[in-house]
Amino acid sequence: LSSGLLNNAAVAAAKAAPPPLQQTIDPDVQELCDHFHIEDRHVHRLNEIMKGRQETFEEDMLKLWEKLEDAREPAGLLVVKMREMEEGTFIGKQKADKELASMVKKYGLDTMAENRLSDILARFEPQKKAEMYQELERHLEVSNRPSAMVMMLLRKISEGASLGRPGPPAPGSYLDRKQRERAEAKDKDRDRAATAATATETTGTAATATKTKTKMTAVAAVTATGTETGARDHARAEAAVETPEAWGSCSGQRGAFS
Repeated sequence: LSSGLLNNAAVAAAKAAPPPLQQTIDPDVQELCDHFHIEDRHVHRLNEIMKGRQETFEEDMLKLWEKLEDAREPAGLLVVKMREMEEGTFIGKQKADKELASMVKKYGLDTMAENRLSDILARFEPQKKAEMYQELERHLEVSNRPSAMVMMLLRKISEGASLGRPGPPAPGSYLDRKQRERAEAKDKDRDRAATAATATETTGTAATATKTKTKMTAVAAVTATGTETGARDHARAEAAVETPEAWGSCSGQRGAFS
């Protein structure tokens, strides 16, 4: 009887006890895990980790989305990234600094190359990062596949090692295009100079011809004027001889001589 009463009391106590509190999962964590079909145990672990990373929560979640999208095994990579968070080595999504943004625009780097560079260079001190940018620039300007070049150099960049001596400009590379543009600009300058010289020579020849023509016209005008004046004087003399007064004058002169 007493055991029955105890059992009944235990059952009643169990019914009266409040249900165990379910762990509340952050909506952003839940969305990520649902999208990549993450097991519940990893969901709860990630949720607990992210509670302690509120200052970098948004950057961390963006980086997890980015990494898991490219992963063949998202669940396995998530475990690795959670371990990095616990060890303090995980770096969330970084805003592109001015140097990287300029490099992306200048060489047309794709998103993957940009993200990998951003992740790796974020580990370096400003001075070392500036040195890496300068060295990387020399390799990208001679490459006709800059994004592929970045991916090839990632290991050396991550190790902070020298990238080596860049090769000659490949056809179609940034440096090759600039050299072609400079050569074309020089050709245009030479063409303009030759055109200007030809125009000057033509102008000088035309001016000389104009002066010669003007001089010849003036000489012809003077000659014509002299000829015309002489002809008029000759005409006046002939007219004077033919008039009666001229004959009378001549008769008087003959009488005087006789």
